[in-house]
Amino acid sequence: MKMWDRRAKKELKTQSFDQAINSMVLKDDVKVVTVTYGNNVALYDVTTFDLLRTHSLPCVVNSASLHIDQRYFVCGGEDLYVYKVSIETGRVLESYKKHFGPVHCIRYSPDGELYASGSEMARSVCGRTVSVKHTACGSARS
Repeated sequence: MKMWDRRAKKELKTQSFDQAINSMVLKDDVKVVTVTYGNNVALYDVTTFDLLRTHSLPCVVNSASLHIDQRYFVCGGEDLYVYKVSIETGRVLESYKKHFGPVHCIRYSPDGELYASGSEMARSVCGRTVSVKHTACGSARS
């Protein structure tokens, strides 16, 4: 992953990963880029390119989305689960298994109240950020 000064057409910084990047999402409103690689989710400051946090999950992570308040993110991957993770502690706050195949994409709505995840066979699942235990996603896994 590289950071460029577009005006000067000059590379400023490079970040290497030990595994292939599965997804990168730029949240311009919070100046953070979310990167998934292997079973990791990493958050980088867009202005400095500094690593803010990195968290490991129990599976290969294909996609992640940072909540607008930057207290947690949702992600999903090869084990068919959607995870909600605390950015501060790295603890899995909630997890749901509602897909029949790997989760390929997950994103929060712009207001942060909902997220949607997509998997194979054109199946998508929506969840609420507030009162998540009473949504279409089902009950939280312990």
